[in-house]
Amino acid sequence: MNFRFSEEEEAFRREVQEFIAEEMTEEIRSRWLGGLLDTEERRRFVTKMADRGWLAMGFPEEYGGAGESMPLAQYILNDELHKAQAPIVGKNLGVVVNTLLHHGSEPLKRDFVPRILRNEIQWALAYTEPEAGSDLANMQMRAVLDGDEYVLNGQKRFITSAHFADYMWTGVRTDPDAPKHRGISLLIIDAGAPGITITPMWTIIGERTNDVFFDNVRVPKERLVGEENRGWQYITEALTYERFAMTSFAPTIRKLDRLIAWVKEARIDGRPLAQDPVVRRKIARLAVQIEMGRMLDLRCVCLAASGDYVPYIEAAMNKMWGGIVETVLADEVLDLMGPFGYLWHDEGHAPMDGDVVDDYLWAGHQRVAAAGVDIAKNIIAQRHLGLPR
Repeated sequence: MNFRFSEEEEAFRREVQEFIAEEMTEEIRSRWLGGLLDTEERRRFVTKMADRGWLAMGFPEEYGGAGESMPLAQYILNDELHKAQAPIVGKNLGVVVNTLLHHGSEPLKRDFVPRILRNEIQWALAYTEPEAGSDLANMQMRAVLDGDEYVLNGQKRFITSAHFADYMWTGVRTDPDAPKHRGISLLIIDAGAPGITITPMWTIIGERTNDVFFDNVRVPKERLVGEENRGWQYITEALTYERFAMTSFAPTIRKLDRLIAWVKEARIDGRPLAQDPVVRRKIARLAVQIEMGRMLDLRCVCLAASGDYVPYIEAAMNKMWGGIVETVLADEVLDLMGPFGYLWHDEGHAPMDGDVVDDYLWAGHQRVAAAGVDIAKNIIAQRHLGLPR
């Protein structure tokens, strides 16, 4: 198998790198949640990419896309953005646009896809509820059809982009009497609609997520994505895209590179840490595990780019391994650094910019985001290995 990119793809990568070098500022850079934070500077940065046509690459011309282009263009773009801690575009493009193009009505595609490709609108993915996290099929927020509108009542939790989103990509229960996987629908909701209340929740690393409450919120019936009560199919497909379109092993590679640089300089009891065979063995093992993750990344993207195939099982593998490796890496870094690893940003002379503690805390999020490691294992066991439920 040839793991190298084509000359055209490498030229595009260099073009993206040059753009980032010219446009990137500290106001744009984010240590966490690369594509999920919002500032005016970050929006302008993404709009500049849209003006270059990069968001439209590979999407149909009739919806504002650039038509056929390099199959791996979106992967290369997101990979370089991840490396630079810049705003990624995987949520709007990878999740919303791809799912709309597969299942949305013609009016929905013509309304939303061109505006997304121009970076004119922002989205929140609103699935999770207080009693429906990893088990999303347990969602209870009701949507009752009243004439030409759905009336929504309920709550969503951990909706990170809700406070700046223009629209919410929302799972609702439209048939409470059906088996739980078969009574769910997918709606597009105006984030500013009457009856929506958004309250902040602050995470342990200081970033904002949200509770969102719906009190008799009315949504036009034409905002239904696909067919009523088939939303579970569309949500699982969207989650598949999320598991690889919004994530990348680039940040994990960056963390390993930073650890290696520290080990090369560190001395314990006067002896270079890099000469310790136990340390060298740990880093070698981490390097192999992270390279495995990079290969899983490429496998998902290549399969998705090859046609209409949605890499459901492969994306679950990618998600599972990414969550595991982030945890292993965080544990090993703290183990290698000892008390130095617990120094925070404001404590002076903290190695690796004082990010180690935050990396450790963030690793827990990686294990549960996008339905989580355990759900991914179930998908692999049942859909790939044929094991019983």
